[in-house]
Amino acid sequence: MNKHINQLIQIQEMEIILRENEILHKNKDTEETANEILANIAEMKKALPDEILDILDRISSRYEIFVSPMINDTCMGCFMKLPVAEAIAVKNPHQWSVCPSCNRFLYADDKPLSRPDDSVAHYKGVAKFSSLDLMTRDLKSETHAGVLEEMARLAGEEEFVEDGAEFAKALLHREALCSTAVGLGIAFPHARGVKACGLTLAVGMSKSGVDFGDGETVNLLFVSAVPTQASMFYMDMVSKLARYFGKQENIDKLLECETADEMWKIMVKIGR
Repeated sequence: MNKHINQLIQIQEMEIILRENEILHKNKDTEETANEILANIAEMKKALPDEILDILDRISSRYEIFVSPMINDTCMGCFMKLPVAEAIAVKNPHQWSVCPSCNRFLYADDKPLSRPDDSVAHYKGVAKFSSLDLMTRDLKSETHAGVLEEMARLAGEEEFVEDGAEFAKALLHREALCSTAVGLGIAFPHARGVKACGLTLAVGMSKSGVDFGDGETVNLLFVSAVPTQASMFYMDMVSKLARYFGKQENIDKLLECETADEMWKIMVKIGR
């Protein structure tokens, strides 16, 4: 991948984290974290050529996602198929390219994984991004890193992500940037740029609770694999989850579930 495209992806990640904080930590003082992220963004922009910065200023005012993968020679931002010569240019790691239609920065990516189970295709809301196979009510690990590895392994074993171990590393990396614990015993761990069958949500429960640091004990984990092209869908999904589980009565309903089937029935109702 071109080094400048890689820097742009990191900037995009930081800006998405800012928006996530507004959704997930709206009742907390996050000014210090936000200022730290903004400082990191400003520092990263200093390393970009003026030509790229000019384009970035223009398109970031139009799109939340300004760096998009190109899959099968098609921009995943606007779904335009690129001419052959321009598609070849995107695949050249020694240069950077933009979509001739939407002007998003592009990088070449592989075709997403096929979903192992298409039986949820008719669902609406949160359930269309998840599966009964991704519900677990009895997490075994008692550590922060352990439960993330456990959930990532489940997603890998059920073939919703290509590599469970790599997914776990990406989840831990994201947690190091800013905790995804939001209070009320809930956390929304996630990782972007993961090779997965689209946006994927796994739900895990720890009755005893897991220490996420800063005094946060987490009982419910909503763990997401977020391919870059699915970032816009993730923000909508997590907003629906945050609204639903912002009520203690709904948290209690999920914690009272005795089986994965009962958990799944609750998830099917969210945001439909």
